[in-house]
Amino acid sequence: MNLLKRISTLVTANINSLLDMAEDPEVMVKQIIRDMEESIIELRRETVRAVAREKQLEKQILSTEDRLNDFDKKAEIALGNGDEELAKNMLVQKVAADKRKTLLEKEFEMAKATSAELKQDLSKLEDQVQVARQKKEELIRRKRAAESKLQTQNIRRKSIEAMQTIAASIASFDGSAKNLESYEQAIQQLEAEAEATQEILDLESKNDIDLEKFDKEKKVEDELAKLKQRLKK
Repeated sequence: MNLLKRISTLVTANINSLLDMAEDPEVMVKQIIRDMEESIIELRRETVRAVAREKQLEKQILSTEDRLNDFDKKAEIALGNGDEELAKNMLVQKVAADKRKTLLEKEFEMAKATSAELKQDLSKLEDQVQVARQKKEELIRRKRAAESKLQTQNIRRKSIEAMQTIAASIASFDGSAKNLESYEQAIQQLEAEAEATQEILDLESKNDIDLEKFDKEKKVEDELAKLKQRLKK
C-alpha cells in the first residue's frame, strides 16, 4: 500500500508547483528525480510479478478446461459402457473442475486489471521523470546564466570603483616632476584596468552566446529524436 500510495503521489505530482514552493528548486528537482527513479524500479518489479501472475492464471484456466473436457469424455465413455457409477464419479470431478475454473477466471480478471493499472502507472511515472529531468536541465542553465550575469555586474561595479579611485588620485597630483611620473603611472594603470575589464566582459559575452547556442542545439536534438520516434511507428 505504501508503494502504491507513493507512486500515485509521484504520478499525479505537479512538478512546477513543487518547485515554486521549494527554497532551492534545483535541490528539490534532484530529490524528485531520485524518488521517481527508485519508485520506477519498485513499480517495474511489481508489474513483472502481476503480469507473471496473470499468465500463470491463464495457463491454469486452460489446463482446467482440458480437465473438464477429459472428465466429460470419460463420463460419456463410462455411461456408454453401462458403468453409471463411474460416469457419476467423472461428472462429480467435472463439476468440481468447473467451479475451480470459475474461481480462476475471476482471479484472472482481477490480475489482468491489476497488471494493466500497474503498466499504466509505470508509463506515467516514466513520463514524469523525463519531465523532471528536463526541468533540472532548465534550472541548471538558468542558474548558470544568472551567475554569469551577476559576475559581470560585479566586475563592472569593481571596475567603475577602481577607475573612480584612480581618477581621484590623478586629480590630486600637482605639477612637480615626481608627480608627473606618478600621473603617467596612474594613466597606465587606468588603461590596463580598462583593457582587462573589456577582456573579461568579452569572455562573459562569449559564455552567454555559448549557453544560448547549447540551448538551441539541445532543442534541435530533442526535436530530431521525436521525429525519428514518429518515423519508427
